[in-house]
Amino acid sequence: MEVFFRRILWLFTCIAMLFTSGFSLAARRWNNFEVDPVEYPTAAVTADKLILVNYPGADEALTVGSLQGVLANTSKTQILIRDGAYEKYLPYTGAEIVSARADGSPWDASSLLSEFGQYAQGYVLCDEAGAAAAVSVAAALQAVIVPEALEEAAKSAGLEMLEDARGWDDAALRKSPYFALLSDKIAIEQPVSLAPKLVDLAVMAGAYFGYSDSTDAKAHKKTFSFLKDNAVIFGWNPVLGEYDTVRSLSEINTCLIPADHGSNYSTLSGFAGNTFTQKTAAPATDTGRAHTVCLVMSDGDNLQWMTTQYTNEKHYGSAIRGEFPLGWGVPASIGTLASPMAEYLFDNMSENDEFITHISGLGYTYPSKWTNKTALEVMAGQLAGQMKKTDTRIAAVLDDGGFRSAALDTILSQDGIDALFYFDYADYAGYKGAVRTVGGKPVISARYRLWNGIGGCSPEEIAAKINASSTDPDSLDSYSLVVIHAWSGLDSDGNFVEGGDTMRAVERLVNALGDDVRVVTPGEFVRRVAAAAN
Repeated sequence: MEVFFRRILWLFTCIAMLFTSGFSLAARRWNNFEVDPVEYPTAAVTADKLILVNYPGADEALTVGSLQGVLANTSKTQILIRDGAYEKYLPYTGAEIVSARADGSPWDASSLLSEFGQYAQGYVLCDEAGAAAAVSVAAALQAVIVPEALEEAAKSAGLEMLEDARGWDDAALRKSPYFALLSDKIAIEQPVSLAPKLVDLAVMAGAYFGYSDSTDAKAHKKTFSFLKDNAVIFGWNPVLGEYDTVRSLSEINTCLIPADHGSNYSTLSGFAGNTFTQKTAAPATDTGRAHTVCLVMSDGDNLQWMTTQYTNEKHYGSAIRGEFPLGWGVPASIGTLASPMAEYLFDNMSENDEFITHISGLGYTYPSKWTNKTALEVMAGQLAGQMKKTDTRIAAVLDDGGFRSAALDTILSQDGIDALFYFDYADYAGYKGAVRTVGGKPVISARYRLWNGIGGCSPEEIAAKINASSTDPDSLDSYSLVVIHAWSGLDSDGNFVEGGDTMRAVERLVNALGDDVRVVTPGEFVRRVAAAAN
């Protein structure tokens, strides 16, 4: 009976959060979505001390992840999990680093609960069956998630149970009073087996956490239909598949940020607010006849890749990066959700590197499939704001037959967006270099794709086509945008294969180009194409 009344008390408290300004961090965060153009969730507190925690095992993952999310809203001392490229971005936080406990032993769930459990409102008990629903309940209550094996540790830390979510499924969550307390602007699509990844973000943002292994696109769209226009979903759904996942979310005017394998976004979001400046060198004046080429790495929209593998030796960490001009995609969200990582990337760029924004908007979406024009206009304005933060003026769009869509005109009409690079879902280079302009600003489609396993797309084949192309600077046939498939490259024997060294494949392409070919940065490419098109 005591537990029952405690739950009722907490439900009334949480409902009050939604209507009382200044009472709750969660309420202020959610209300901001109504009165301010807030695109992404951010921690309520910026950490000045970071507790480094080893990647937790499955039995502790939900507890560690949820506590990390709670601390992002309540404490200047926060958790950072040793995962991905954390060693690269850690120095850019400027925070004091605590590598171990006072006795030298590593932190675990029990010691973290003992030290920081006081910052949580209580705990949500769960079992394997109810784990995913428990994340959403914890998000609504700003609580930690505790599996049965850790319940005594939670009680020893002075925490009280707010809800027993054992056995809950998604239907039970949606029937509960907690579902109405969740954000209608942020959601997580994630299998709970990947915890603690995105569990922290869900709890920090008060967001729904769910996942379906259905292959029914209509059902998928219905799952997220509770969200308002311009909502952002974090995660991925490989079962439904890329196309159906993105299209179904586009049709309800939302964006998807691939982030399912990323960690620490709750903590990292507390460092938002910085702006960045590119180091790209001004190009030398070149007025002669030449074929102009722009090379752009794909998959820059993957926030998870940015904070995990983007800096490996095959990509941004390559020893040959900087030897030739190359465009690198960064997601619009990186300046807000992973600002320390953005600082590392910008600090280490060369004069031959240039960042552009990937892809399609605040996240991955098909703009031509949006059903609300006003919502699209809002998203376009938000995108321009995020691009200003990262000093990017070119946005890449990946759409489904949308090259001539008015949706692209809406995006390109924004001040601060100078051009769009267009890739089509069915074939990134399906529009074969076609160019159109909007108010004098170009939409430039990819002419070639460097992609293993597709005929005519090897370094040698693309170079041969470019070398035989027009060199008339007044002709749009003299400009080639080449998309570099991030997952294709050279193996140790020099074969062009899946998963090889991508930068070595780009180097082979560049070396095979003729003397009358100029490889330039994205910004210079846009300047030349715009001059030819107008």
